[in-house]
Amino acid sequence: MKLKRQTWNNILIFSVVVFFGLMLLPDYLRHQRQARATPEGVIALVESRSEVLSLRFSHLTLTRTLEGWQSDKPLVISPTELAQRWLGLTGTQIDDTTLQSLRPQLTSPRTLELTRSPDQEPIRITYYQQPQFWLMQNEHGQWLAVSVDSRYLFPLSKS
Repeated sequence: MKLKRQTWNNILIFSVVVFFGLMLLPDYLRHQRQARATPEGVIALVESRSEVLSLRFSHLTLTRTLEGWQSDKPLVISPTELAQRWLGLTGTQIDDTTLQSLRPQLTSPRTLELTRSPDQEPIRITYYQQPQFWLMQNEHGQWLAVSVDSRYLFPLSKS
């Protein structure tokens, strides 16, 4: 049975569409899994964690290498675990009214600088430690309330 030229064109177009669908399927599934894993109202501090090459604090730098994450200071935990803790942070968005009421207490800002690639501008995340939570501004300018212990975020060794 000999197929017509139009039939071959249709088969080729269909094959290309299927190919692109298969190529995009892993990203789609990953996005769906992340959407289900994060409860409604909870926002990630960092969206594309896999692209981050370094985390630079005022007193500590974590750098991704081929072997994994490395730290310039001694830590109680592995640098990889600490990087995953920071990159996996989520919080609840703070509305403008709440933010304005907190402004007088926000006296000591600290900054986390995320580097994604050498040719891109680093992302700066401003954060404040409050008595009950951390107030952090994500890469999109949203202020998040993050409830974690300070030793979870800064497990520095005493040595």
